[in-house]
Amino acid sequence: MITITAVDPPGCGCTECLTGQYAPLDQATAQDIAALLSGQVSNHTSVDLRVTVTYTLAADRAIGASNPEAVCVEYAGTVWVLEPSDIVRDHGREGFTSPS
Repeated sequence: MITITAVDPPGCGCTECLTGQYAPLDQATAQDIAALLSGQVSNHTSVDLRVTVTYTLAADRAIGASNPEAVCVEYAGTVWVLEPSDIVRDHGREGFTSPS
């Protein structure tokens, strides 16, 4: 269950981060990052995150018909590895959504 409402910049020490309402990026969990990618929490990070999605593409399928095998999010040497069940691609619209 997501308990934060936003991910803040790394090293942030604002009141919301100190009380647990927000999480500084450098203290965010994989669950926090999954919620950030899916739009369940606000992105206050002010930094670029590198997101790598790994697919296996079957010979007779398009990428839109494939499911991701892994999602990795990187920032400044920190890597969050998300399971496909944490984040799934919604091929009907842009962005990531949480599994139903």
